[in-house]
Amino acid sequence: MNKDLTFIIPAAGKSSRFNNKKSKIFFNYKKKSILEHVIDKCLFFSKNIIIISNKKNLKKLQSILKEKYKYYKIKILIQKKPRGMGDAVNIGLQKVKTKNTATIWADQIYIDNETIKNTLIFYKKTNSLLTFPVFFKKNPYTKILRDRSKKFIDIIQSKEVKYVIKSGESDCGFFVFKTSKIRNLIKNLINKKMIMTKKSNEIDFLSSFKFIKKIGKITTIKAKNNKDTIGINSKKDLI
Repeated sequence: MNKDLTFIIPAAGKSSRFNNKKSKIFFNYKKKSILEHVIDKCLFFSKNIIIISNKKNLKKLQSILKEKYKYYKIKILIQKKPRGMGDAVNIGLQKVKTKNTATIWADQIYIDNETIKNTLIFYKKTNSLLTFPVFFKKNPYTKILRDRSKKFIDIIQSKEVKYVIKSGESDCGFFVFKTSKIRNLIKNLINKKMIMTKKSNEIDFLSSFKFIKKIGKITTIKAKNNKDTIGINSKKDLI
C-alpha cells in the first residue's frame, strides 16, 4: 500500500461510443460494475482515491460508494461540463495532497495489477516525471512516437488524425507522475488553451505529454499483454 500516491479516476465522460443512455461505468461485468473493477484495482495500491463525476452520475455513484466502499474515504469531485480528460485530471489534481499521482481511465478494467505494480516500481526507480505502460498492437487508438534513440517524442490519437494508424505502441490508460510539477504545468496549459484537441475541441490530457517532456523525463514500460490496453468502448469489449 502506497501512502504517498493518489489515484484520480476521470468518470465524467458521455460514453458516446458506448451507444447507451446509461453511463458505461455502471454496466456490470462479472458481478461488478465497470467502475467498481477500476476502484478495486486502485485500492490494491492506495486508499487515496478521487473520482471525477458529472452531475448526472452523482447519485448512482454515491449509492455505490455508500453500499460497497463505506469504510474508505473516496472523494467525489464534479466536472460541471464535459470538457475532456485534461480538465478532469486538472480538477482532481487541485485536491491531491500526496507527492505522486496516478490517473487511470474509468473503463480500464482489463489492465493487470502486475502491469500497474511494475509501472509504479519503474517510475520510482527511474525518478521519472511521468511513467506509463505501453504495448505494441494493431490498429491502436493511441500511438507513441519516438526518436531514433527510442526516447518519447509524443503520443497521437486516432480520432485526431486523418489517416489510419495501422500499428504501434499503445498506452494502457494508466499514468503515474509527480503531483506538483504536473499540476502546475497542466493548469498553465489549460489557461493558455494549449492542449485543446482540434476535432473534438476538448482539453486533452495526452496532449500535455509533449510539454511534460520539456521539463522532465517521460519513461514507458512494456505492459503484460495486449489486454492491458483495452478500454470498454462498446458492449463487445465486455465479452
